[in-house]
Amino acid sequence: MSRNDAVYWKKACTEELEAFVKQELFSTVLKPVGRKVIGCKWVFKTKLNEDGQVERYKARLVAQGFSQIPGIDFNETFVSVTCHQTLRTLLALANRYRWYIHQMDVKSAFLNGDLENEIFMRIPPGVETKEGQVWLLHKALYGLKQASREWYLKLKEQLEKLGFKRSDADHRVFTKIIDGKLFVIAVYVDNFLLFSSNISHIRTVKEDLKRRFEMKDLGEAKWILQMKIERTDMDDGMRKLTISQEQYIETILERHGMADCKPAKTPMAANLQLPMLTEAEIDITEYQRCIGSLMYLMICTRPDIAYSVGVLSRHVACPGRTHIQAVKHVFQYLRRTSHYGLEFRANNSNDASPIVYVDSDWGGDCMDRKSISGFAVLLDGGAIS
Repeated sequence: MSRNDAVYWKKACTEELEAFVKQELFSTVLKPVGRKVIGCKWVFKTKLNEDGQVERYKARLVAQGFSQIPGIDFNETFVSVTCHQTLRTLLALANRYRWYIHQMDVKSAFLNGDLENEIFMRIPPGVETKEGQVWLLHKALYGLKQASREWYLKLKEQLEKLGFKRSDADHRVFTKIIDGKLFVIAVYVDNFLLFSSNISHIRTVKEDLKRRFEMKDLGEAKWILQMKIERTDMDDGMRKLTISQEQYIETILERHGMADCKPAKTPMAANLQLPMLTEAEIDITEYQRCIGSLMYLMICTRPDIAYSVGVLSRHVACPGRTHIQAVKHVFQYLRRTSHYGLEFRANNSNDASPIVYVDSDWGGDCMDRKSISGFAVLLDGGAIS
């Protein structure tokens, strides 16, 4: 609040608290005797668009769920998110069959979930309060152990009322046949991707969703989960859809001090042998941060670094100077190839069969003689898994 842009953050905080009141998230009560009261804190973040410009100042009040007591404050917690393999498959099929891809965002999604447990939380900083008062939560709040699960159960209930059926293969994908046409909704927490060959069906479903949740219509999908989506009709009749993460790569290069590094042609040196250490030689936390940054990139759009990340991930407990040098080599490769992305190319043929490659080096690890196997599943020329 001492920054020059404090006015935007204060506005974001006010919007968050107004959403709480609108959703009837809490009641102000006296602290009960003998009950643990969990804490909370404000989390601030700027959301960027596909051009790297500030799109929104976002303030979230987050419950400190790490202090919740199992069996009293929560029971079940698990909930899945849409697999990136599923998202890539849907994007490839959308390109092949000329489906429209639209995006929606649920405002304060977790606040829609109803709590089964009685949870008391300290009143957040910046809110006037009297001595001994706390909040009794009625709805799920970000940070609570069960928040994701409660939101998913509410969403599933509402989508089933609209006639959608949950996929057995991926529980965050819902399908429905409308006038003989397939309609697909893929959900990643509070982000929705809508797939359909009929634009009027998309408009109808959007209105149905808006009547059940407070949602923001983002129109045609161009940017989701830090992935840029581009569609092009080629002169030769082919249709191309590309997903890339150039902005994310620039961010992690800057974060780890590799923005001005010398580019490399390959993600890892040939025949590199990495010893297994019993004691770390470098900062473990920094090494793990680097691997985490690379792992998200690999999962989303860059299978070309999968082997390198897989090998380097084995040493996150005891990394050495040789290992961090190999990690920096991957960053050098990304410096050279930050514009790379996955391309799906399709024509009007009906053959949408995937092509699968699989191989193993049969004891190729010189340190322990273990085999390394790998696979790639391609659809219309782009890797979906």
